[in-house]
Amino acid sequence: MMSRLRPVSLFTLLLLTGFAQGQENRAIPVKIVRPVVAPVYEELPLTGSVTTRRLSRLSPEVAGLVARLHVDEGDEVRQGDALLELDRDIAEIDRSGIVAQVSEAQARLKESLRQKDEAAQLVEKKHIPPTRYEAALATVDIDTAALERLKRELQRQEEMIRRHTISAPFDGVITQKLVEQGEWVRIDTPLLELVEIGWLRVDVPVPQFYFNNVQLGTPARLTFDAYPDRDFLAGVTMKVPMSSEAGRTFPVKIDLDNSERLIAPGMSVRVVFQLGGTGAGDSLLLSQDAVVRKPDGSESVWVIKPDGDGMKAREVDVSTGRAYRENIEITAGDVQAGDRVVVRGNEILRPGQLVEIKEELQLNL
Repeated sequence: MMSRLRPVSLFTLLLLTGFAQGQENRAIPVKIVRPVVAPVYEELPLTGSVTTRRLSRLSPEVAGLVARLHVDEGDEVRQGDALLELDRDIAEIDRSGIVAQVSEAQARLKESLRQKDEAAQLVEKKHIPPTRYEAALATVDIDTAALERLKRELQRQEEMIRRHTISAPFDGVITQKLVEQGEWVRIDTPLLELVEIGWLRVDVPVPQFYFNNVQLGTPARLTFDAYPDRDFLAGVTMKVPMSSEAGRTFPVKIDLDNSERLIAPGMSVRVVFQLGGTGAGDSLLLSQDAVVRKPDGSESVWVIKPDGDGMKAREVDVSTGRAYRENIEITAGDVQAGDRVVVRGNEILRPGQLVEIKEELQLNL
């Protein structure tokens, strides 16, 4: 048997009306956000991998015996630091011999100059023929050339001694030590592997459809699994116009400052490119949670304005455009940058409702 609906008594209606009036007179706690004017970007999420900008397998410029190793795997070094030294005893002996020859040549030139001056005086007094003076000049020229040759040889030998020390060509970390003390190495023997760590490079394969949209300097936001709550900001450093035939993608590279030593080569990274910015100051952005969408498809927001009795809510019809992260573009409506717009608690508001602002949130741009 179907139950009959009982009529609502006048007393019940009065109670409900009083309750509703009490709700209108009570300030509703809300959270607000202020719209801002900012560029709107299309975001392109992709996955990349971290590599290094520079990796060098260091080899000696001369053959020799490894005398000293100053580093081990994992050591961080600075440009110019001595990493490895080859035995230089024989090279030092050769240098000493050349130094002695230079001294001898200097003494010989000094004597040649003395004889030239003496011949000049004798020719002036007509005690010797002019040919003797010309011969003395030729001897000076020969001895000068011999001294210069020996100086160049000494310079070359000192350079060969310098090359017995392997120095770091750039700041980095020793990732491999390929020899040990006491080994004989040739000129083409790899000794150490040095990897730049202060700056890293992120390689991102970009689909061909977006290749022309990604330009040098295009902003990118990078996120690593090791730091899920932190974004790293950088820009496109280079793009390579060579497609991968398998995936029809093009390599794009991003140089990343790693001065904090948080990232390491080999890590995977999520990269979000910001494409197609419409220019600064052309879009009014608001949190998507602030927009109330109605069954008929219309949209509105609740704007808080001061009133004699406190802060009151006013419903404003709006039109929305492009979405950007958790935000939405406001394309029409009586909403201005800096207005107080309800973002939490807007589902229970009524026109003229008293509100109490509990917190002001910030847009995530």
